[in-house]
Amino acid sequence: MNRIKKCLIISVLIVLSSITLHAMNYEDEREIAGEFITVLDSQNLIIYDHEITWMLQMLMDRLADHIKGPIYPFKIHAVKDYSINAFAIPDGHIFINIGTILFVKDLDELASVIAHEMGHGQLRHIAQFFETQKKISAASIAGIIAGTLLSAANPEVGAALIYSSMGGGENIKLAYSRQNEYEADEFGSNLLNASGYDPSAMMRFLIRLQTFSGESDMPEYFLTHPYTRNRIASVSTQLGEPRPDNLYWTLYASVVGLMLSNKEAQLRSQAIPEPFRSLAQGISKTLSREHKEALVLLDGIDLPQAYAYKGINLYLSGRKDEAYPYLKNYGKSAQAKIALSEIMEDRGEIDPAITTLLPYQKQETLVDYRLGTLYEKASKTGLSHASFARYFFKTQKIKACVYHADKALEFEKDLDKDTIDEMKEMKKFFKNKVPS
Repeated sequence: MNRIKKCLIISVLIVLSSITLHAMNYEDEREIAGEFITVLDSQNLIIYDHEITWMLQMLMDRLADHIKGPIYPFKIHAVKDYSINAFAIPDGHIFINIGTILFVKDLDELASVIAHEMGHGQLRHIAQFFETQKKISAASIAGIIAGTLLSAANPEVGAALIYSSMGGGENIKLAYSRQNEYEADEFGSNLLNASGYDPSAMMRFLIRLQTFSGESDMPEYFLTHPYTRNRIASVSTQLGEPRPDNLYWTLYASVVGLMLSNKEAQLRSQAIPEPFRSLAQGISKTLSREHKEALVLLDGIDLPQAYAYKGINLYLSGRKDEAYPYLKNYGKSAQAKIALSEIMEDRGEIDPAITTLLPYQKQETLVDYRLGTLYEKASKTGLSHASFARYFFKTQKIKACVYHADKALEFEKDLDKDTIDEMKEMKKFFKNKVPS
């Protein structure tokens, strides 16, 4: 297990250790979800790149529109983990690992994974599980939630390891969880059909997952998830073929370009059709600062992402006037908005530069730093300190984060309630840590 994953588990245990458990209500769910997301954010494990997140949210929104009486405003997150996994936590938050996006063969398959996890949320499986346990420790909640993220290479065995922390591992608990999986499969299949996605996508995904991961030698009653082959049998839909479209290839190319090393991106992109292959390679070259090569690859691609990255590369090459229209008209990512804000700052447009970056605060670390400097120039001291606190929180500079959070709270009258609560939460998070 790598250092980040170890740190994540320890952080979750610390954050949840003070929670008094009882029948879980919606306020409890919001508290646990908020604190868990804070932990992931502190480790930079949540992906905010617009090129990836907008597609995931589009899929989720389409599915959510066909849920009768949704109990949550569902929110989806991409996670910097290359294993094939997805999971739900309380309060309607769904997490998709990058490995899953690279594994699916079309958007219907990705929608099937999301629909399954939305089923766990809508049916309140996590909350109900905790409510059925008369005595369950906060450490067990941490183990279940963090363990779901940090599953073993075989997700079925990994799930079993999660529940070993419950103590005893009674069959009734495991059977309850297996039943949840079947219920979530049925919910997801029906939701796919109602939303106009291919209902056979779930079966395609499960069959390929079985082939990829193999079966565990452990008996099914030791597992929290049913064997993949049994889940396949429970989804009674005629098998169809993957239908990758331009939106799928745009998402796939974005993930390859943004999330993989330059060498791996070059290899994986060979299987991508043009012009998406050049898009993936152009994005990857941008990140490795090979701007001339990136511009050659992106030239002539009639896609918004290609125009945006053309603007980024022109800007980073010092050609700011040429970059400006591309960034202004096509830039949707934090990186594009940072470049645009710097051009605006050079032109003395401080307030417009701030407005440009505001939708991206608390997402990209450099956005928070940029906002800190821009707010300082605009003489908005409280907001400047709050932005710097966010930056140092994500970069794990404890003393600097606490200092700026304290300074921001001195200007409490200039901050909204959410920002005040956020600053206090940061201080609470670092309370028992040794300053760096």
